[in-house]
Amino acid sequence: MNPPVTILALSASVSPTLAIHLLRPLHGMPGINIQMLTQEALVQIAKNAPPGIDGLSLAGMILNQVRPALVFSSRYNGAMAEDFLAASRKLGLPFVFHLDDNLMEVSADQGAEKVAYYNHPTRLQALRAQMEQASVAYFSTDALRDRMLELGVSVAKSHVGPICAAVDLLPPPPAPTSLTFGYAASGGHNEDLKLALPGIVAALEQHPQARFELIGSLEHSPAELSRFGERVKHERRFIPYDDYLRDLQRRNWVLGLTPLCDNPFTRMKTYTKWVEYTAAGLPVIASDHPIYRDCCAGGAALLVKDADWATALPALLGDAATRATMVAKARDRVGQDYSVARLRTQLLEVFRLAGLAL
Repeated sequence: MNPPVTILALSASVSPTLAIHLLRPLHGMPGINIQMLTQEALVQIAKNAPPGIDGLSLAGMILNQVRPALVFSSRYNGAMAEDFLAASRKLGLPFVFHLDDNLMEVSADQGAEKVAYYNHPTRLQALRAQMEQASVAYFSTDALRDRMLELGVSVAKSHVGPICAAVDLLPPPPAPTSLTFGYAASGGHNEDLKLALPGIVAALEQHPQARFELIGSLEHSPAELSRFGERVKHERRFIPYDDYLRDLQRRNWVLGLTPLCDNPFTRMKTYTKWVEYTAAGLPVIASDHPIYRDCCAGGAALLVKDADWATALPALLGDAATRATMVAKARDRVGQDYSVARLRTQLLEVFRLAGLAL
């Protein structure tokens, strides 16, 4: 029996991106051992390093101790990012850098704190160095790769797979017993929520039995919704990715909202939320945004122009038959084209291109 193969993952945290693109595809594969180093852990390791040990030497010591067959950097731009890149190259280890968002140009609508964090020169340099020097720079979309090239990033070897999100279908939930719709969003989606807000208000006005749930890391529920009292629920929480998917299924919304502002930053994003909602059995109403047009074609979601949320959302909320048809089409497509098995095959091809055949 061959000894287990260790993959060393570098990531700011155990994030959804890491779960989707590495942990879930490799879960259960015999002979694969994943070791993770988060930014918090690496900051602590650097702080406790013996006197006189520089970052490159420390990264080399860690690699010699862990003995990975490959290093996978999941959009990592924090402590020791370039040190691990250089140490991996020095030891001849395959190094894959994965990017699923345009972190080189974080837009102002993401919030001042996030912009300052990602636009720090050290973080930008870490991203650039990894894209340019990795064994493979693995991009989620052609648009993202092309934008990096436009920015002057000299990518030595790039790869873009046919899919950029995958979730295995959860069992379909029972027929909803309430007219509850919702939006799951992280803290950078305030402007997106504003797009859908006229539709949310109109839906609550036109359907007195309807309820709206806002979950995720958005700090506040819009003030415009306060007049609806207990019919609007805001849950600000952080939970592991697998728990998040099961939570979506448990909520059994009659509609999952996916508003998205159309700008250069969001055009680099992926259709992950549509896949997640669909896997949980939720019909989707989404912005008519370029990233959703292919995956949602043929009625796998309702795509809405920015000015049409106030009419489209309440109308769909009152049309159970259309919602049922939409989610059936979407689940057929996700099951066929966006499975974890397919993403696993894609990931293993990236490993092969980097120099590791499994």
